[in-house]
This record gives sequence, C-alpha cells and structure tokens, in this order.
Amino acid sequence: MPERKHNLPDGYERLDDLLTGDIADSIVIHPRSHGRLHLDGQWGTENRPPGHRVKLVSTDPDNASVYTDEIQRGGPERYTVSYDVWNHRDSPTFAQIIMTGLTEQSQTDTPGG
Repeated sequence: MPERKHNLPDGYERLDDLLTGDIADSIVIHPRSHGRLHLDGQWGTENRPPGHRVKLVSTDPDNASVYTDEIQRGGPERYTVSYDVWNHRDSPTFAQIIMTGLTEQSQTDTPGG
C-alpha cells in the first residue's frame, strides 16, 4: 500500500449554518489536521458535476501549507466527489465548496494543492 502524501489526523467541524446560496459545503479544519468537503449528488459520464471551486481561508493570504486533493469514489458511470483538505498550519483553516454556475469542467482555487 503506498504511503499517503499527508499524514495528519482527522480534525474538522462542519459549518452547516453557512450553507446558503452558492455555498454547497463548509468546514473549519483544526491546526495540523485533515478534513473533508462533500459535493452532494452522484455523477457520471452522462451527468457531470456542476461547476464549483474550493475556497480556502486562513490567516496566511497565500494559504501556504494548506492543500486539497479531489477524490472521485466509484466508476465513470457513477461516482461521488469530495475534497480532502490538509491543514499543516498552526492555526485553523476554513474551506468551502462554492458553486460557480458553470456546467462544464470543475475548478479549484487551491494554491499548492
């Protein structure tokens, strides 16, 4: 089994009260921890995910030491989309999935990730 790129424990809280308008998911990742954002729904070759991006907010405007990995679980005909967020910083980081209204290819706003 290959070694993971990031080795941090789970440590995040879902911010359900922020899920309004174009925000599909929102979490705060604790210092030196890992969290996961989810894009609701099941997708496939005939039903691509709607346009979206991951927005990161931390005390560092460049979001240094915060990384994301997109995960598609399932096969081409039916899969789910989530994002692992790795916070190597000593302070909390906020992460959100923002719907962009685009129906083509998804985008991420993830420096270094």
